[in-house]
Amino acid sequence: MIESLTGYGTSEKGIFRVEAKSLNHRFLEINVRLPAIVSRSEIEIRNLIKEKFQRGKIDITVSINQKEKTGKVYLNKKLAMQLYSAFIDLKKELSILGSIDISMFSNFKELFIYEEEEPDINNLMLAVSEAIEELHQMRIREGEIIKSSLLEITENIEKLIINLESMVDMSYNNYINSLKNRVKELINQNNLDEKRVLEQIIIYAQRVDIKEEVDRLKSHIVQFKENILKGGIIGKKVDFLLQEMNREANTILAKTEDFEIKTIAIEIRTQAERLKEQIQNIQ
Repeated sequence: MIESLTGYGTSEKGIFRVEAKSLNHRFLEINVRLPAIVSRSEIEIRNLIKEKFQRGKIDITVSINQKEKTGKVYLNKKLAMQLYSAFIDLKKELSILGSIDISMFSNFKELFIYEEEEPDINNLMLAVSEAIEELHQMRIREGEIIKSSLLEITENIEKLIINLESMVDMSYNNYINSLKNRVKELINQNNLDEKRVLEQIIIYAQRVDIKEEVDRLKSHIVQFKENILKGGIIGKKVDFLLQEMNREANTILAKTEDFEIKTIAIEIRTQAERLKEQIQNIQ
């Protein structure tokens, strides 16, 4: 199973609403945003994430539904009595007519003390677990889509390597024969030692032989496909294989003069770049 690095999940339980988001990242980076009243749960939430994921930038945001909040309201009786006494004194001193009623206290918010009830942490952790699991399932679904694309591109590269393999010996032999004929002309013109010159040609020709590079390309693409089919945490491993494939393709381009082989090597390199783009988003 291949897992994408991007996804989203959400859940609501009691007063809590949890959003979980995941983006591409080389390592595991966790950001948790919690209301102050439940900040002590951050470590537990981080541990839940670490159990599920190994790579990606994971953002967890917890909010509280204010309409669902409950608590108790207390009256500051001592302050109320002091205010009442102050109103009485003011009324007497300034000879203010009328009575003192409750409306005169309405602007003094300090009279009322609101004590928020301790939230249910079980609801918080349940909502976090559900949001993380929904995120996880989305990453898996996207991973399967990426897997199909990777296998399709891999098949293209396999076909290119088969074509390349069929051309190697013919291209090499044609190159050797062409080189021999050219050198013989030079030998006849300059009275050179033919045997020694031909030995040097063989040595030089071996340097431009690309059979080893083609064999390594074949091995790399086989390993790449095996890892994709096996799944798991494979991002870094297949990235290394693609680097090696790109290196072999570049070596072939540097060594060969055959136009058709160069064309195939360039296409292999192009397809490998397509694979590299895709694997940046898998775990």
